Amino acid sequence: MKERSLYSEEVPKVSDNYAAARRDQILAAAAVRFAREGFHRASMQDVIDEAGLSPGAVYRYFRSKDEIIAAIALRSMGMIEATVRESLETHRPLTEVVAELPRAFSTLDHAEESMRLAVQAWGESLRNPALAATMQSALNQVREALQQRITQGQIDGEVDPAVNPDHAARILLALVQGFLLQHTWEPTLDADDYGRAASDVLRGHLNKRHWAGEPSTIGSASTHTASSSSSSAD
Repeated sequence: MKERSLYSEEVPKVSDNYAAARRDQILAAAAVRFAREGFHRASMQDVIDEAGLSPGAVYRYFRSKDEIIAAIALRSMGMIEATVRESLETHRPLTEVVAELPRAFSTLDHAEESMRLAVQAWGESLRNPALAATMQSALNQVREALQQRITQGQIDGEVDPAVNPDHAARILLALVQGFLLQHTWEPTLDADDYGRAASDVLRGHLNKRHWAGEPSTIGSASTHTASSSSSSAD
């Protein structure tokens, strides 16, 4: 009862911007502390100390450590979803969008720590059904956004109509998850290099009929980048 009275006390209303800033402050502090201590060893009190806030201020936004872990992981996927949904408005080429997706993680506060924690959260979700459900819901939203973008590409004549949007969306999501996982193991892996390579694969550059000037079997043909052209010439 004491803990509930301490953390459920009446607090003055605040603006949405203030609340968002406070949440970001807490998540940034948690990312640093979890990365340093590991989220199994770190406690809510550690997060409170790192954030420099009162217990009530932290518990107002997050009731448990699991909620913080989920929020950090969801922010990572949220950046990807936002990038894809922005392209639904602009109709930018899908290959350009895919090339930019790995870089979206760099916009996170404490990006390196947040990316490592997102990967750890995947493992944690295997033993935590509530966390698994939350993360699966977020991944579904990203996949749905990718599916909509692929469908839009088919309508625009950019993507082969024979492509199954749901299946293709899962492959593109796997490319993003693959970058997150590989970057965690190999922090020097460059997001732009990875993105360009993913875009090249999407364009069909692994298909001889594409880079040899023959008709591609992968949707629409795009002009090669300068680097790809010089590589082919060699």
